[in-house]
Amino acid sequence: MKDPKANVRTNFLFFFIILGITLFVGILFVYSSLFAIQNIKDINPEQKFKTYIVALVMGFIGATFAFILGNLFIKNTLIMLAFYIFLNMFLGIVLFAPPIAGVRRWLNFGPFQFQPSELAKLILPAFLAFYYSKLKNKKNVLTNVLTPLILCSLSIFLIFLEPDLSTTILITIITFITMFLGISDKTVMIFFIVLILALGITLFIFQEKILQSYQISRLTKEDPFQSQRAKDAITGGGLIGKGPFAGEEKYAVPESYSDFIIAVIGEEWGKIGIAMVVTLFLFLCHELVYMAYLTNDYTTFIFCGATASWIFIQVMINTLVGLGVPWMPVTGVTLPLMSYGNSSMIVTLTSIGWALGLIYNNSDFKRVEEKYEER
Repeated sequence: MKDPKANVRTNFLFFFIILGITLFVGILFVYSSLFAIQNIKDINPEQKFKTYIVALVMGFIGATFAFILGNLFIKNTLIMLAFYIFLNMFLGIVLFAPPIAGVRRWLNFGPFQFQPSELAKLILPAFLAFYYSKLKNKKNVLTNVLTPLILCSLSIFLIFLEPDLSTTILITIITFITMFLGISDKTVMIFFIVLILALGITLFIFQEKILQSYQISRLTKEDPFQSQRAKDAITGGGLIGKGPFAGEEKYAVPESYSDFIIAVIGEEWGKIGIAMVVTLFLFLCHELVYMAYLTNDYTTFIFCGATASWIFIQVMINTLVGLGVPWMPVTGVTLPLMSYGNSSMIVTLTSIGWALGLIYNNSDFKRVEEKYEER
């Protein structure tokens, strides 16, 4: 019988190896795509790449602090309330920032831009995990469903006002997933599912009154210009690709360093490369959820499950958009840890660090041993 402590350490080691490989290949893809995009977009690829590396370092710093202090934070009522208030204040402030390309989504800190809506992916799952861990009555619909929905709706509404429809939808999905993980009573769960279906049907019926015409168009129509060029690059890469930094089709792909980085991966590494990237993320997300499950800690499982879910959802959206799947609108969702996106990189790494910190601090090796004995 293996030492369960060693088994958990093995899971951690495997996770860090996969994470390291993911970040390394991500750096290669960003570097290649930045120098490709300079031909069709007025950017300084060297400066942008340096900014990307700075964001990577800041992400590691955030992950380290979250790993060390995350367990303390998520169990402290005052700290979690402060995080919730801070998030919504930040989302409110950005609405008064100077517009960039007609929208207010970023705050400038010198040469560095930060997107506050990305913070919602970190703070809302943490806040909901804290909230459900503190609930005494697990069968009350008001406290289990309506109250958390109202609390999260404030953040979602502020993001919608920027406007940022794709992030609004993504944060809404993250909220629903986190609540799904947090609700333990079957009757309450049925009410929650029926409510979500009713909300979805209502929004669909009244979409023309809620959304602008261009937003409806983006959700219902593909972008043939971007999608076709991405598909051309992936098709040109064939099965095994043309090799690192090789290929010419990617030079015609708009936003190849962010929204369409899958086109760069497809041309340089082929369809096998795309499959490899998706598999890397599948391993990362699986290990995160599995290690959280082994802790038998309610809060840890909710947060890690939500974090793994939104990371993999973004991976699939970015991949399907890049592949030009007809029913997938061009949403502007980045590929976590691989696309150029400073805010995304910082928040994703911090979320992973927080998740690992919760797993590390709440691992019950006696229970882990019992689970291995049952196998």
